[in-house]
Amino acid sequence: MEGKTMTQENNGPVATVLTYDDDVLAKIAGNTVRDVDGVLSLEGNLIDTVTDKFNDDTDPSMGVKVDLDNDDKEVKLAMDAVLEYGKSIPTVFKKVTSKLTQTISEMTDLKPIEIKIHVKDLQTRDEYMKKNRKSEKKGK
Repeated sequence: MEGKTMTQENNGPVATVLTYDDDVLAKIAGNTVRDVDGVLSLEGNLIDTVTDKFNDDTDPSMGVKVDLDNDDKEVKLAMDAVLEYGKSIPTVFKKVTSKLTQTISEMTDLKPIEIKIHVKDLQTRDEYMKKNRKSEKKGK
């Protein structure tokens, strides 16, 4: 069963219910993280490209693990990331968590209670782009 949360209100004779699929929260998280300077990619999710990162066809929900609590309207997020070498890892982490908390709170009625980021690798932007160009050529 996919994780969902719901909000139920009694507006007179009509009860209303709002639910979220895990993929919705994963998409919000992926799209939010793509804008943070210092994050090159999430596991299985290319975030940044030299040409145009807003036209990236990669599914932004890939690489984001979501755990929703149906009763308490809370969400936990976990992701593996490749960060840019030379950037302060704690600073990038603070930017990511702050931005995720704000965006999820603004877009949903959920409260982020845990955000985990596992740093899998550090690469310079040049190393990252060269590696991904090679991967693209092999895929063609």
